[in-house]
Amino acid sequence: MKQEQSWDWSTPLKQIPLNEWESRFNWVEDYRISLDGESVAAIVNLDEAVFSVCENGIVWDGEYEKAWGLQELPNGRFALMVSQDEEWTISISGNEWANKFDYIWNLQVSEDGSCIGVAVQQNMEYAMAVNDTPWENMFHNITDTTLNNYGASAGVVQIESMSAADINAFKKGVYSCAVNGNLQAGHFLNIWDISFDKAGENVAYAARLDREAYTIVQNDKPWDTNFQCVWRPLFTGYGSSVMAPVRLNGKWQLFKDGAPFWTNQYGQLWKVKPSPKPDNFAAIVSNQFGKWTICENDRPWSLQVDTMIPDLFYSKDGSVIVAPAKDKGRWGLLVNQEYWNLEADKILDPIISSSGEIVAAVIEKQGQWFLVVNNKIMPEGHDYMTLPSISPDESIIMQKAVKDRVYTRSLIPLNAITN
Repeated sequence: MKQEQSWDWSTPLKQIPLNEWESRFNWVEDYRISLDGESVAAIVNLDEAVFSVCENGIVWDGEYEKAWGLQELPNGRFALMVSQDEEWTISISGNEWANKFDYIWNLQVSEDGSCIGVAVQQNMEYAMAVNDTPWENMFHNITDTTLNNYGASAGVVQIESMSAADINAFKKGVYSCAVNGNLQAGHFLNIWDISFDKAGENVAYAARLDREAYTIVQNDKPWDTNFQCVWRPLFTGYGSSVMAPVRLNGKWQLFKDGAPFWTNQYGQLWKVKPSPKPDNFAAIVSNQFGKWTICENDRPWSLQVDTMIPDLFYSKDGSVIVAPAKDKGRWGLLVNQEYWNLEADKILDPIISSSGEIVAAVIEKQGQWFLVVNNKIMPEGHDYMTLPSISPDESIIMQKAVKDRVYTRSLIPLNAITN
């Protein structure tokens, strides 16, 4: 919110022409638009095996053999994974990290943009690097890396070498969790879905114990109960308590610290999210094949969709739950037990104002992108559009879109839309 307050909410219209980019470069990859709407950037090909980034018509100083994963940062800059002379590193708006690696992947950014992490390979060993600082310890392999908002990092690491198809070695458990490069004691057949608490001081993850048994590991200590399967654990926000969806006796249920938390059991239960309101939690559930809905505090909504609900989102005050939903082959939005039937071919994750009074989304219909505000589809279509932003006083929505090879950042008064 502090960053949004410093954005330009007074200039109604800003435009950047993009048509000359296509004639200037061999090709232009997908556009990325900064969160403040001030910049548009894309990876561009300058020559054979020569890549860079064009931002607002200006090419970054660095030229690279390979470049991928361009990502906008909350502070208005862009991050990119680049390779030159067979060495990989991170470039932040053209400024490269000092450390180089044989390979990097899974670029992650903290919510405020102050921490950037990436999985790295060096001399056939693996680790993470955060803000240009690699872990001190390296491992045989690393998967499922995680970065929290305070720069704490973790990854699933292989602690013993293992030849291909060595089933006996695999059965002994060769995977563990490394937190900030420090190996935890437990080792398992597999580990995934590592989660930090808000402060980055506690960690929990899903683990496979043997061919049939799964559990949650909380600060290196497995829960006493084993399950048929488990989904991502979640810290409740109060101390080190952890909850997770678990499958037991063919049904899914929400457990907390190894014991049942919700009473009801479901055919499926996942994507548990905490509300900003204390002791409120929501999840995606199914009680009947092909029927999905939202459940808050163990009370499912009566409204159901027949295809999928990929995720759910709370407003900052906890008064509104919003979820993209696909029903009868088209996308819409679930908003507090109402279904906005937008009949969209695609939909981006929604945004919600702090008060919960404004819900906006971006949808694609028949090859054109449209802005949706409070269940009203704006009539003008665009060739490309990214998520809008809502001003801190909730009076303006910032639309960021490309049409006819022109990037346009426009400020739309919300009362002109909602009234």
